Amino acid sequence: MKLKPIAIVCSSLIFSSVTFADINPVEKALSVEGAQVTLPVQAAKGAFSPEFIDAARQNLSNFHWQMGGDHALYYNMHMSEFVPTAVSSPAEEYKPLARNIQHQLDNLLVQTDSKGELTMAEYLADPQFRTQGFVLIHEGKLVYEAYPGMKPTDRHIWASAAKTTVGTVIAMMVEEGKVDPQAPITNYVPELKGTVWDKISVLNVLNHATGLDNEETAESIMNPDSAVVRFFAAAFGSPRYATGELEGWLDVAKDTKEVDDENAGERFSYASMNTMVLTQLIENIEGETWAKVFEDRVWSKVTARQPMLTNLTPDGMAISVGLMSSTMEDMARWGALFTPSWSAVATEPVVSQAVIDRIHQGGDAKAYIGTTKEASSQHAFNEKAQYNSYQFDYIFDDGAMAKSGNLGQFIYIDPARDFVGVMYSNNPYHSGFGENKGPALMRAAAKALADK
Repeated sequence: MKLKPIAIVCSSLIFSSVTFADINPVEKALSVEGAQVTLPVQAAKGAFSPEFIDAARQNLSNFHWQMGGDHALYYNMHMSEFVPTAVSSPAEEYKPLARNIQHQLDNLLVQTDSKGELTMAEYLADPQFRTQGFVLIHEGKLVYEAYPGMKPTDRHIWASAAKTTVGTVIAMMVEEGKVDPQAPITNYVPELKGTVWDKISVLNVLNHATGLDNEETAESIMNPDSAVVRFFAAAFGSPRYATGELEGWLDVAKDTKEVDDENAGERFSYASMNTMVLTQLIENIEGETWAKVFEDRVWSKVTARQPMLTNLTPDGMAISVGLMSSTMEDMARWGALFTPSWSAVATEPVVSQAVIDRIHQGGDAKAYIGTTKEASSQHAFNEKAQYNSYQFDYIFDDGAMAKSGNLGQFIYIDPARDFVGVMYSNNPYHSGFGENKGPALMRAAAKALADK
């Protein structure tokens, strides 16, 4: 089967710089043991042999994980075995979610590109879409759950859905007067003073509208010496492709260039580097690590089943751009903090209405038009979102907001309908895979349950 170059999604993470030959890099990546899809997602519910895990450890790299093959099933659920990990502890008392299962949701319909119209039950069970977990909450109660490829107690990587935690914490800090969103980012991250970042506001960074040449695109990720690849290689202690030298992620950020004929604030151009800069801002202001800030502000008040795990760079910086892990229900608890039924998952209010309003009011619909994320919203929801804001990729006119992650992770939060949907998957972007209509099913379920 001849493969075409693929667009590694913007929520990707890169563990090491990649050696590119003249052959198609996807074909090369798929030739590595464990990169191909040969196991069904159900295999992740069982035990993997020590030999399998050793091979996964030996082959861990950028493309290898992102191929979404057999080894990725293990990486997604056991990242703390490979990367240093910080812990944010939950509330002292665990509170199970109340259940009000709505079996009629099995019959919700969704139009797919590859298999036509399917019911929700058919979609989630179909091996084509490689869904591992799918949970819906309405009015504080769990109304739907499916675990095709994991157990309810298993942890799983959020991928870039984790960026919503950083954006929300900064929205809290703005409301508290600790951060001026219109101020230059370097007011709070002096490590970047004297660089192109001096011209960029905090809000521009929050909204991925920096005007810098660090956008995660097919071209930039296929270029082994782009700012994108250099950034991720540095974050994971791998050498720069062009020189063989180790760089720090801040060194790469300082060396990032401006895009010709583009000003900050004009266009949504997604870059995980921005989220790392924002994490540095949080740590600088709060004087604590990201894991401790998240515990104090959020997780210690959430009646979650397990701690939140955040993986770290070799020098101890939180990789909150995507390497956060929890159970499926605990991810849904994060979303429920934005809803009127927050008391079902927390001991006290965590995300205020003022914070939600700030996120809703912080985007720019003009900067969203014609972007890759606008196009991806149409594919995911079968309708277009209107704008992005505060690290959420998709915000609709009715106030619903959502964020995607590598290999099909997703969170959908609909405060007005008191609804949350989350999903985990191991859905690669090649060989006929990659379609994800879980978001469309979430939005349809929210409307059906709220009858609007």
